[in-house]
Amino acid sequence: MITEAWTFLLHVVGLLLHSLTPCTPPEILSMGNIDTKQYLGSWYFIAVAGERDSDVNKFRAVDSTIIVLQEAANANTLLFNGSIRVGNRCIKEVWPYHIRPGRDDLERDGIPERLSPLWSGRLLNCSECIFLQESEQQPPLNRVLFYARSASVSTEMIKEFQMKVSCLGMRNVFVLPQEKEYCQLDEMA
Repeated sequence: MITEAWTFLLHVVGLLLHSLTPCTPPEILSMGNIDTKQYLGSWYFIAVAGERDSDVNKFRAVDSTIIVLQEAANANTLLFNGSIRVGNRCIKEVWPYHIRPGRDDLERDGIPERLSPLWSGRLLNCSECIFLQESEQQPPLNRVLFYARSASVSTEMIKEFQMKVSCLGMRNVFVLPQEKEYCQLDEMA
């Protein structure tokens, strides 16, 4: 009985402290002022968080994804080359993002109204992590995609991600299961 009371009291104190601690805003990387070369290479898609179910639903069929970030021939364009595992299929996607003067975020090719800032890995004290936020007014969209240099991140890091984005109003989180072998870019048709 005393143990249950003590556990309850600690839980209430934890909730109170959490409610008094303001959300830590993410550090947005100013695309005009950073060396994008440090972000080139392979990234594993770990999780996605959104305000609404509709913000994350399109990812629920995905088992795993590797993104290779490359510079395009146009120096102001980054290519997100994805190899996506959906069931037993490998799907290849390329998402061009443009770096525009006067904008701190990336502009998705064909969707200039979508705001796409990159967040620093400092959100989780992870130098090997980045986060891509995607937001639009119509249709409503607000989600954050979590990428890491390693396919496996700790359970604690996933929980911290869920807590940080929840504090920002994104309570719908989907963690990719990563149960099947990763697709490689050269395996896809």
